[in-house]
Amino acid sequence: MKILILYTYNKGLLSNFFQELSRKLYAEDYKVINFCLKRKKNFFIQDGVPVYVSKKEGYFKNYYKIYTFIKKEQPDVIISNFSYINPAVLAGRILGVKKNIAWFHTAYGHTKPSFIKVLNKTIYLNLASLVLANSKQLQEEMHSVYRVPRVRTSRVPFWTNIRDYAACSKTLDTLKEEGVYKIGCPGRLVWDKNHQSVIEAVHALKGNCAKPLKLYVAGNGRYEEDLKLLTKQLNVEDEVVFMGDLSVTEMVSFYKAMDVVVLPSYHEAFGLVFIEAIALGTPVIVSSNFGALDFIDTTQFSLKSFTFNPNSVTDLVSILQNYIENEPISKECFIDLYTTTFDKEVIFKSILNTIKTA
Repeated sequence: MKILILYTYNKGLLSNFFQELSRKLYAEDYKVINFCLKRKKNFFIQDGVPVYVSKKEGYFKNYYKIYTFIKKEQPDVIISNFSYINPAVLAGRILGVKKNIAWFHTAYGHTKPSFIKVLNKTIYLNLASLVLANSKQLQEEMHSVYRVPRVRTSRVPFWTNIRDYAACSKTLDTLKEEGVYKIGCPGRLVWDKNHQSVIEAVHALKGNCAKPLKLYVAGNGRYEEDLKLLTKQLNVEDEVVFMGDLSVTEMVSFYKAMDVVVLPSYHEAFGLVFIEAIALGTPVIVSSNFGALDFIDTTQFSLKSFTFNPNSVTDLVSILQNYIENEPISKECFIDLYTTTFDKEVIFKSILNTIKTA
């Protein structure tokens, strides 16, 4: 069986997930091919898997390139994500590929697409033989928003390989500050990521805790200037550090240096930052709207102890103050949560079974 996986090959951890998935499928004696569009054409073989990189051009040219590549390779299975879904499922349908899987990662509430965009995505998603979602919420949206029949949807979580990376020593040195309670908040600086609530929480707690606080914001985006203005208005400029975009090794250092990481998004289809943090044993406080929480066995792990309502700064202040003063959950507990819930081999077997039965 030949499997074609379309995703953007780069140094990011999501790309690393699809690279390892390809490698594990190859180890199971499947013929696996990767394809992506980038600024420069390229070809290489990684762990036995050919990676074809075609030059990214205009909208219609990109569609045609994907169509001609699928026609040439004649895969038995296509797996596509993000911007590759539309051209891949269309080409796969035209060319008669029976197992045409769209791996959808974006929650409706995150982007709030227009009616035309929803209609467009509805048409393309319904061309797929199966739509994979990475949370219960997103799987439900496939039916309620995009009208994909329930029988043609499934859900499976991600795993993360962040533990395979060594921490950046320079970043660790930068983050060394004795006697300060360090709060991390990673993510693109856009309104929906809700960094503003963490800044407001720091303002509310400033001077009311046993230790001085410092908030480290990792990431960049169009909302950065608004957030910096908010820190000025609340007089917490000295308590908030904007670190910009960090590499994977720098993010390892970031997670390891923090006393707690706060993940406050209003909407998060899955939330890779959540599993990255807990995989490294970093205590977290996470928005109750993270899709990754759907996979947790609540009879074994209490969500109430580390989740909060992202619409309530008061709720965040309360749980954050409890963390600062009582340290209620150990690092070992978060590592256990990760290994129990997001075990790589269990997830891979689920994906493998999905491919066989799609």
